[in-house]
Amino acid sequence: MPRELNLTPVWFHRLDAEGNLLEWDALWPIVHYERTPEGGDDFRIRPLYRRVTEPEPQNLDGGAVEHQFLWPLGRVRSDREETSHRIFPLWSWRAHRNEVGERDVDWYLLFPFFWGGGSADGREDYFAFLPFYADIPQFLTYDRFQTILFPLYVRFDKEGHRHRMYLWPLIGTSSCAENGHERFHFYPFYGHEIEPGRHDRRFALWPFFAWSTENQDTDEPVNSYWIWPLFGWRTGRTVGGWMALWPLFQHTWKENHFTALTLLWPFFHYYWNRAEDNVTQWWFWPFFGRVRSDDQDAWSALWPLIWWRNYDDPDGRTEQQWVLPFFWHVWQEQHSGESEDFTKVWPFFHRTVRADKNGEQVGGDWSMLSPIPWRDGNATGFQELYGFLWEVVAGRQRTADDRSLDVLGRVYTKRDRGGESTSSVPFLFNYERQKDGTKTLRLFQFLPIPMGSSPAAEETTR
Repeated sequence: MPRELNLTPVWFHRLDAEGNLLEWDALWPIVHYERTPEGGDDFRIRPLYRRVTEPEPQNLDGGAVEHQFLWPLGRVRSDREETSHRIFPLWSWRAHRNEVGERDVDWYLLFPFFWGGGSADGREDYFAFLPFYADIPQFLTYDRFQTILFPLYVRFDKEGHRHRMYLWPLIGTSSCAENGHERFHFYPFYGHEIEPGRHDRRFALWPFFAWSTENQDTDEPVNSYWIWPLFGWRTGRTVGGWMALWPLFQHTWKENHFTALTLLWPFFHYYWNRAEDNVTQWWFWPFFGRVRSDDQDAWSALWPLIWWRNYDDPDGRTEQQWVLPFFWHVWQEQHSGESEDFTKVWPFFHRTVRADKNGEQVGGDWSMLSPIPWRDGNATGFQELYGFLWEVVAGRQRTADDRSLDVLGRVYTKRDRGGESTSSVPFLFNYERQKDGTKTLRLFQFLPIPMGSSPAAEETTR
């Protein structure tokens, strides 16, 4: 059998030099298999199902296994650290090790009605049947969320604060574990939040009247008054501010720390803050905007259409250029020196190039067409299961010495790998070039015609 047999759409296979299976199709585009660069398996029944294995470098039997079905609704995944499965919105279940190493389980059924979970040490057992009852830890931004007959009663716990609300969000009270902190509101009539020695905030006939005193534990208390939307003011030894016809005119400042000015919102805005990496931001909306700080430099024009941005973060450095929705360019370099360069001309073309710390290209892909309006991890699964619907020409680089090209699926296909090459057109021919330079053309996929060899191969034969 030839290393590459192309009888698309009925059958296709591609083997490596040792005869091991690299790729396989049956009834293209429905059934597809390929071996991943890491040594795992990628099997698809498009567009319904995909199974991917991710072997560990030192133990090929101990890696991850992931099943995707009706993607992105369905997913089942297991590895050494976690097991999870979901079919949104019907069901989700996740088991993993929490921060102290105990088994932790979270699940929901018929989202968002039934929630539950627990940990082996009993610290995080919970159940919810919304809107009748819920007691959920780590929900949204809260340490714990509880409700009975929502919205009749709701309780939020966060950073030592406990907030209770009745007929949410109309009536609320709060208490704290320390400092005598208290909070009460009955919208829209009256409300206050008081932490003795720190701040005192109050309102009446919300949002029309509000007043407060901040920083009571310092020698720079700040007093604020608000008569919405007509005017408001803020006074302190080094702090000041005013508002008129909110949100059209506002100005707030603290000497040598920050300033924020808005005129005819949203048309003009200026902001500077020393504590936020010396950030300076201003815009004449929607025509032009600018942001600079110790770790970023950005500008925009005709918001939100045109963006240019460079910034540093804990992972490395990123440069972005956007002319939405037609052009994107994102370049990222990690502190290790590895980089990724992504370019998209939507919806016609995209190209991704991944390089190692020496600048050598080690991975990437490109395609025409390319309509998916997101990239990288957000696109994982979509191209693999649905790409056949739009990809006219697609190229892929799996490793530094492994490149492939596919035109209209398998109408023409080529793969260069490890100094060898195979290519084919369905039923008409396939072509092989060995590592030693030996070349073979097979008419109608099976009839071999030697195409010559390199001088080194001829010398070896003698």
